[in-house]
Amino acid sequence: MPRTLANTLLIFTLLVVAVLSWQWLDEDTPAGVDAQNTIQMAKNETDYYLQGFQITNVNNTKGQVYELSGNTLSHYFESGESIIEDPSVQVYSNDNDYWTGSARTGNLSADFSVLELTGDVDLAHHRNNDQPEIIVSAESITIDTTKRQISSAQPVNITAAKWSVTANRMRTDVDNGMLSFDSGVEAHYVVED
Repeated sequence: MPRTLANTLLIFTLLVVAVLSWQWLDEDTPAGVDAQNTIQMAKNETDYYLQGFQITNVNNTKGQVYELSGNTLSHYFESGESIIEDPSVQVYSNDNDYWTGSARTGNLSADFSVLELTGDVDLAHHRNNDQPEIIVSAESITIDTTKRQISSAQPVNITAAKWSVTANRMRTDVDNGMLSFDSGVEAHYVVED
């Protein structure tokens, strides 16, 4: 068999294999689905570990709800628990105010709606009006994005430019920033001369 005919048959065979492979791969991909949207970590039935991660939670009606980042996230399928090392969070309110915070560890619920921060928690409320920033410090703070609440069942210390409050427990609405205290409330206010 002449060398040209052998090369032609080889090229033709490779082209047929390539076309059949392309069709086979194309049949396995659902129509209209982007590859980036097919992996949903929360629905995988497996444990996973992320390093240097960032999660952005978006609600169809409210827009961006929160951003969460950290050194590591370890997710355990059986319990649905996600444990985060050195989390940083930014929670957005409806009026474009926002809260930023950090802690030593965090625990994220299976549906990504509740974040519990623990260990040297500092949470700052940044407001778009002329009011000064408020800083909430506690050993544990829970952020519930479904109820739109931030709370602590532990003693808290809240400070602003001219005042401070300590209390045994605290709750605030993410959107209106109204602080509620339970017991053991002690307040200090600086009076200007």
